[in-house]
Amino acid sequence: MLLYALTTLALLPIAALAETFAIPNVLYNDSVKAEATSVKNHIDWAKLLPGPSNDTSYDWWYFDVVSHDAKSSATVVFYNSGPHGFINDYLDGPLSASIVGVLPNGTIWGTTAPVTADEEAIISRPDDYYSSSSSNFATSGVYPGSGFSWNGTSLSKSKVRYVVTIDRPDLGVTGTIVLDSVAPAHYPCGPNAPGQTERLFPNVFWSNAVPDAVGVVDLVVNGTYIKFEGAGYHDKNWGDAAFVTTTSTWYWGHANLGPYSIVWFDAFDQTGKEYFSGYVAKDGKVLLGSCEKGVVVARPWGENGEFPPSIGSGVPQGMEVTFDLGRGKTFWANVTTTNVVIDVGVYQRTLGTVEGGLREKGCGKGDGEKYEGASLFEEFKLTP
Repeated sequence: MLLYALTTLALLPIAALAETFAIPNVLYNDSVKAEATSVKNHIDWAKLLPGPSNDTSYDWWYFDVVSHDAKSSATVVFYNSGPHGFINDYLDGPLSASIVGVLPNGTIWGTTAPVTADEEAIISRPDDYYSSSSSNFATSGVYPGSGFSWNGTSLSKSKVRYVVTIDRPDLGVTGTIVLDSVAPAHYPCGPNAPGQTERLFPNVFWSNAVPDAVGVVDLVVNGTYIKFEGAGYHDKNWGDAAFVTTTSTWYWGHANLGPYSIVWFDAFDQTGKEYFSGYVAKDGKVLLGSCEKGVVVARPWGENGEFPPSIGSGVPQGMEVTFDLGRGKTFWANVTTTNVVIDVGVYQRTLGTVEGGLREKGCGKGDGEKYEGASLFEEFKLTP
């Protein structure tokens, strides 16, 4: 079976060549290897080798947009996941795509579609991959039979664009989600460059091609036209062990507020050890990109704000996130929940308004900058 295909066309110049990676829609019956250290041009590439997931591994491409008023959202995920790899639906094969969103009135909509059983998902790079010295190539992907695909441009360009296309009128969803990036790509502990660790914590890995973007959702859902703009985002997660065996609690989120783009991870593994990854950019310039201990701390507050959370605990009223920028500076963000997208006991995806800004040493909570914006954030609670 050809898992890794290099497309070559005779007599064409080298700049016309493209690289593709084919992922069969069948489980791999052996151990898989997860990429753990960044490789040139791999920030958005398939991360499991030889390609398909086995029973307990997973790899996915994630895209979202939250509206400026933090009341609407749309999220698309392209999965390559075994039946015990992650908590998504397993549809007779590891390859599937899903979309879920919420309207301002709280109406939740969505659908999941598998890749055709005898087809392969195709991940590809731009045509100028071989002729360019850039190390910043995005990907495009097609999940045959699902009606879902995405197309990305070079991450070295000033405005990276991703377009996610959904064409499933029979499932009630057609249209596009467009992301125009406004912040540089990064890994958990540093910039988009070879040799960076991709590990968030043991057996769990992450890359963030688009930390923040101008997002436009343009869809027809069950006959209703939905269009809104907001803060967009795109990343990847993958793992070589079942997610529920490695993770206890997980707080993740992203937000755009004024000139700032922020992303946070604050997670606990099954041993109770805490791991961090914090990112702050201003007007596209990175101020923080680190996984040092305590570099970012996220804690729920208000109603259902118990910490640590347990399975079945409610959606928190909000989240307080503090980033340590060093030299006495912090960036604070206070998120207030506005709408709930998913609440299934062990997992919650939530929208919220956010206010925050830089704070100098010695300043109190009411001092320093204060900008407002929108956030999408989530919580895993896998401990009884």
